[in-house]
Amino acid sequence: MKIKIIALAALLAGVPAQALEIKSSLNKDGRLEDDIALPFVADPGVIGTWRPVDFVERPELFVPGKQSFGGELYLKELVFLPEGKSPSGWLTWTKGVVMHHGDKTASLYEIKELGGQKYMFFEWKSGDYTIRHRKPEYYVLKKTAEIRRDDINLPFRNDPSVIGTWESVDFVESPEKFEPASRAWNGDLYLKELVFLPGGKGGKPWWTWTKGVVMHSGDRTASRYEIKKLKGRTYMFFEWKSGDYVFRGAAPFYYVLKKK
Repeated sequence: MKIKIIALAALLAGVPAQALEIKSSLNKDGRLEDDIALPFVADPGVIGTWRPVDFVERPELFVPGKQSFGGELYLKELVFLPEGKSPSGWLTWTKGVVMHHGDKTASLYEIKELGGQKYMFFEWKSGDYTIRHRKPEYYVLKKTAEIRRDDINLPFRNDPSVIGTWESVDFVESPEKFEPASRAWNGDLYLKELVFLPGGKGGKPWWTWTKGVVMHSGDRTASRYEIKKLKGRTYMFFEWKSGDYVFRGAAPFYYVLKKK
């Protein structure tokens, strides 16, 4: 049994109407599955981090500045990376559509300007859609940050003092908050060590270094490091540019390391 679901919220700027037809079918278990094999079309305006502000039955019911949904919003954010990618391996996108490769859903999104602010209206294809075959409701989201990319094309400058293996001993908000006698981070340290090889090479193929900076070619981040002597011991303070920095615009925290 084949079902064709046509986007009523269609007619996004510059997108042909036929590109917004999502073909769906019932699988052997009676669940709806969308056609997620859609060609990629760029949408520069969507790239960045979007966070929900409301959940509504239909886009026209949304009132800016007033949350109609009474409970906590389940969806926390959507991150759109260039070339149809996202940080979640099961999500990809093309202009006007987000594809979920686990649930096999293709959810339409539309960006509208209301009261001088841009909002995204995103179809929420939960079990109510796939199992109960109900029309999806909508998350309303606002962009909170652009994707941050550092300049990683830096010339190599040698730093003989950094070559070797450094092991993590703490994780702090800023170097000034590190106290050698008292560890600030109570949990397990995610970064175990950093290995600096001669000639600007790192312990992993995706990162290199120059004096004072570590470049990550995958995340396209350039993280500063500084070596300081405190109470007779030498420590490295290394900027940790995680997803909070790349996707959410937050200032980086610091790993504190000492040379093995």
